[in-house]
Amino acid sequence: MFSSNILPLAVIASLWVPIIRAQSFQRLGTCPTLGCIFPPDQTDFLAGQYFDIRLEVHAPVNGSEATGNSTPDTNFTFTIAKQGQSPQTAASYFKVAEPALERWNFTWYEDYFARDAKNASLVNVASKIYRRVALYQPGEYTATLTYNGNKTTASWLVRDLATAQKTKNIVLMTTNMISAARLIAHQTVNGRYQSKLQMDQFPVLGHQMTHSIDSFITDSANSATALYTGHKSTVNALGVYRDSSPSPFDDPKFETIAEIFHRLTNGGVGIVSTAFIADATPAALTAHTADRGQYPHVVDTFLNGITNYTWTNWTGPDVLFGGGAEQFIPGKTSYKGQDYYNLFRNKGYNVVLNNTALGSTPNNAKTLGIFSVSNMPVWLDRNVYKQNLLQSNSPDGKKGNATDLPGLKEMTLKAIDILNARHRKEGWFLMSEAASIDKQMHTLDYDRALGDLLELDDTVKATIAKLKQLDSQKETLVLVTADHGHGFDVAGSVDTKYLNAQKTDREKRGAIGTYRESGLSQYVIPGSPQDTSPLQYSEGAAFPANWDPRYTLFSALGANPDHRENYQVHKSGPRLPAVNTSAAEDNYIVNYKDAVTGFVVNGTLPVNNAQGVHSLTDVPVFAQGPCQELFGGVYNNIDIFFNMAACLGLGRSK
Repeated sequence: MFSSNILPLAVIASLWVPIIRAQSFQRLGTCPTLGCIFPPDQTDFLAGQYFDIRLEVHAPVNGSEATGNSTPDTNFTFTIAKQGQSPQTAASYFKVAEPALERWNFTWYEDYFARDAKNASLVNVASKIYRRVALYQPGEYTATLTYNGNKTTASWLVRDLATAQKTKNIVLMTTNMISAARLIAHQTVNGRYQSKLQMDQFPVLGHQMTHSIDSFITDSANSATALYTGHKSTVNALGVYRDSSPSPFDDPKFETIAEIFHRLTNGGVGIVSTAFIADATPAALTAHTADRGQYPHVVDTFLNGITNYTWTNWTGPDVLFGGGAEQFIPGKTSYKGQDYYNLFRNKGYNVVLNNTALGSTPNNAKTLGIFSVSNMPVWLDRNVYKQNLLQSNSPDGKKGNATDLPGLKEMTLKAIDILNARHRKEGWFLMSEAASIDKQMHTLDYDRALGDLLELDDTVKATIAKLKQLDSQKETLVLVTADHGHGFDVAGSVDTKYLNAQKTDREKRGAIGTYRESGLSQYVIPGSPQDTSPLQYSEGAAFPANWDPRYTLFSALGANPDHRENYQVHKSGPRLPAVNTSAAEDNYIVNYKDAVTGFVVNGTLPVNNAQGVHSLTDVPVFAQGPCQELFGGVYNNIDIFFNMAACLGLGRSK
């Protein structure tokens, strides 16, 4: 039993005084005063991790923050002090030249009323940025910006040194929605599951919090940034703190685990995704931009690293597998119109464009594998509804159909073979993303999302077997987690035959069974007596033999657009739940072609949202291998980076 002294609600309210002026719109995230320090207050660093420092002094011209002085202080000063030591100017502390002063202005809306009235607030800015510095001694630091007689301070923490390497390799995979996948692919008898997901068999389970630095709902760019760098950021930002400058390429950067690992150990790096490869989760390993949508630039960073400023020397990953041919084929959607297939070849990469070539390419060379335009087709369409592969999405740009496709398992296993062959001595880091779990969740296409989750679990199982085969299991940490949640859950079952027979929306809702009437899963396990399906899977793979049972899952997101729901698999291809009614502005309504036998579900999101959104929920972290004990409990998403870095021994005191 737990007990506590509980203050009356009125007393609690009187003790809490809000200090943040803006909520939905902010002048600049993490900068509540008119003096801004990036990295901001409460930042943690790995000892020896390179980062930039951006200082900004703001002078609002109008709006609630205007002081009557619209000229920012250009004589501001900035000091750094380790706890117990005297402050020094940043130039003196880091032994670098004082940077040049920069000037610009920007506008922002203070709230929704100002936005609707198009009443923008103008801010003039004076700024400096210190590039590529590092803190090496663990402990607390105070950074102080002095301007106009005011001070902004930031408390920084360099975490304890961890220089002893405890693992040689790391495999990091991403997932979501464990319970529902368990329900459709593993049979229960009288309440007991007869088999488990591979992830369920990991010895350590933790949970990570996914909130952003200046909003409590994250996107994939800044959540992946937190996982790979130990620094929380802003929605849409990759590997940077977003400043107020007009350029998306000059924001203050910080090193990723791939960059640090490559710099210190010359170890191998592999990047695998079923998304277009310039998407946020793979991009966050090498890109540094405030705008995740700079896809051509992202592809260039995979190959060349950061070229506009002095930064970590990067010679490209050993493995880069995924979709997104449009950023490699020369033309309007590639960086500066260049042919990135040839640019990768010119730097020694083997280039493969289908599963057959992937299987036969040698393991001793760097390899680029791009298998489709845009996102790769999902597991359900590659294996069950194969007619949906006719998409004119071939990666050579010739408008053919990409049908000779690897899945996540084939790409991941080949990546391990290449990394092991090239870096058995130095070690390697592999990120493998089951991207369409997220993408199909956004479009409320739960069957396709669950299919890709089961494909991920099959990949995890095959990865463990591969590591055993290579005698590398004891020196490889395997992590399976997600960068955010979706608010998805299952609350019962649906009798789709009964639903389809009803005439009105209210009558159709009577097909939903909750509590006792939810019954048991009617998805059939392959090889069971109920299995009459012609579907054939590889030995040991756990997928349902039937994807369209009469009784399906009553599942939903916590937030969604207007749509119609019949709880049946979409056999004709990925789902489009809402359509736009206006060419001038986004105004989404129910797609009349989608789930036609279902009933209308009123949306809970603004009408300019076509898809579901991410949620605040903590996400699981499954760990197996060296340092697995570091990943139990509940912690911040940045701690995954620091725990991986500690396990690899990446901290440096000089």
